[in-house]
Amino acid sequence: MRRAFPEKGATMIVFLTLAGIGLFFLLISAFSGHHMDFHSDIDHGGGGFLSIRAFAAFLTAFGTVGAIGRHYDLSTGWSSVWGLVSGVSLGGLYVVSMELVKSQQASSLIAENDLIGLTARVTVAIPADGIGEVSCIVKAQTARRMAHSKSGQAIAEGHMVRVIELQGDVCLVEPLTQSQT
Repeated sequence: MRRAFPEKGATMIVFLTLAGIGLFFLLISAFSGHHMDFHSDIDHGGGGFLSIRAFAAFLTAFGTVGAIGRHYDLSTGWSSVWGLVSGVSLGGLYVVSMELVKSQQASSLIAENDLIGLTARVTVAIPADGIGEVSCIVKAQTARRMAHSKSGQAIAEGHMVRVIELQGDVCLVEPLTQSQT
């Protein structure tokens, strides 16, 4: 007696094994957090194609859909094609959703570029060709920085200035006129 699909059982086992491996890694990565990535420099933040979760989602979808295809008597080739399509789709959906989540994150760190162009108040008088201190509000917090007058002139405490550029940790500032404040 000859069977119509003699390799159906073997390919079903391969597809189900791949689905099981993918599910295993999904569960492990769910409980271990984002401490399991292939390469941290490539996948910083846990949302790239080389993350364990994206790879595990691909494997789970590939194996599951491939097994379903074999169950409904699709050939191994077509089952693999449908598994590949679903794996890439689910892995891609994971990556896109993680990028969306990551884009919603906020940071309270103040970068140098955040200060340029801001209006600040002189909190420690800036002597001629000397260094004082300015204070400004950036990202809902008060930032205090050493400051130097760009023109080299003295600026008294309490005057309003504009941050023109940064040179290391020192802000170059220029005083504002009454009409600019």
